[in-house]
Amino acid sequence: MQLRQYQKDQVTDLRGGIRDGALIQMLMSPTGSGKTEVAKHIIASAAAKNRKVWFIVDSVKLLDQTLARFHKDGIYAGAIQANHPCTDYSKVVQVATVQSLAGRLDHLLREQPPKLVVIDEAHVVFKAHTDLIEWCRRVKVPVIGLSATPFKRGLGKIYDRLVNRISTKELTDLGFLVPAECYAPFVPDMKGVPASNDGDWADDALARVMGGADILGDVVSHWKQLGENRQTLVFACNVHHSKQLAEAFLNAGIKAAHIDGYMSADESEAIIQLYKAGKIKVLVSVAMLVKGFDDPATGCIVIARPTKSLMLHYQILGRVLRIFEGKANGIIIDHAGNLLRNGLPTDTLPDRLDMGDGDPVDRAKKDNNPDKADQTKPCPKCNFVLTGLLCPKCGFEIKIDAGVEVAAGVLVKLGDRKTKMAASTKQHAYAELLGYAQQKGKGAMWAQSAYQAFMGEPVSRDWAYSTNAAPPGESMQNWVKGYNVRRAKSKKRA
Repeated sequence: MQLRQYQKDQVTDLRGGIRDGALIQMLMSPTGSGKTEVAKHIIASAAAKNRKVWFIVDSVKLLDQTLARFHKDGIYAGAIQANHPCTDYSKVVQVATVQSLAGRLDHLLREQPPKLVVIDEAHVVFKAHTDLIEWCRRVKVPVIGLSATPFKRGLGKIYDRLVNRISTKELTDLGFLVPAECYAPFVPDMKGVPASNDGDWADDALARVMGGADILGDVVSHWKQLGENRQTLVFACNVHHSKQLAEAFLNAGIKAAHIDGYMSADESEAIIQLYKAGKIKVLVSVAMLVKGFDDPATGCIVIARPTKSLMLHYQILGRVLRIFEGKANGIIIDHAGNLLRNGLPTDTLPDRLDMGDGDPVDRAKKDNNPDKADQTKPCPKCNFVLTGLLCPKCGFEIKIDAGVEVAAGVLVKLGDRKTKMAASTKQHAYAELLGYAQQKGKGAMWAQSAYQAFMGEPVSRDWAYSTNAAPPGESMQNWVKGYNVRRAKSKKRA
């Protein structure tokens, strides 16, 4: 089991925390980053010293998946689960469902006490979890929770320390996750939709908002336009809504299916296997595919379920970001406004555990930060979700009211652009264009032509030939993408 560098850093941080007395730790690491690989490394090390380890999951399906992965890597584990064929308490490593612990925890702690506990999907908390953690704290047994989204209310009262070493953006830049291409073709009006007990919107009320015939057709038509016929997961509001969506895809001639928790395990597993084999193109559910479902070939997700929860939002986004041969990116089609409300896949996430003190971690801050909210918007022409005012996908430029112009993503209020903008700002823009030209093997004439298109005036003679190239920033790179798209379209028309 060869770990990546950031995974080695995670292991070092966790061991350092234990040495410093932080026994109950949460490892935060994005979906697809290899949390289980880190856990396997730590478990194998403990097992080699004959130290009893419990690895806890929250479903039988995840238990079977975990046992298969452990056994493949030479970690021969027993199962703590009623009538399971792998039940063998003599094994040093035991994989248990949290539900199976509930009725036998006291007995197991007396007869088979662990020396290390690892909890998968640790943002989901059952009473058996907290009872076990309290016992571990009393007898000084380390606990490591694993989660991509440890934002649950009050989690900071359970865990002593958060270990956060890598972000989705960093993993994408390193090539361990694919970049996301995000679209927001329909954003519902959520005013008046009642909240549930956890502060999110009530599922049935959401289904009434999202379940109209026009909206169902909108979901299918936009998938046909944007989804590139990829293997696709669709997330619905409730079971009825999920069935409606699956039927809408089928009526459009697209092989689709619905699964829910009321089906038998064999029936839902058979449908999932058909999807993974490519015999079903679109798979629709409410929550069954949010966690514990890993299919790297999934190239598109459709979000038809609004949420205020960062946990749910980023768990959903993670389904499409895993790398797969021939998969250049993941397409996200958001009909619920979640990307605009909660953030893009590479946005910065909270770096703290919730203490239950009235400042919830599991809620985006955009509603309280108008400047942040205004940065992300769908392109009026192609629905691509962008920041700034120039769409890098189609080159469409969002126009601002008279008297306001745009320079590299910075709004500058002008009467006369030539006189009001600082010369240093103009020169820096030219330096970035020179830098881009060097990167792409273009000459200074290209940079001067691009500058004139960008600034609406020629390069100043005072610094045209004395400006040193500078690395282009993200906003300039996005502008150049749009500039190239417009030039290509212009040449095509000509």
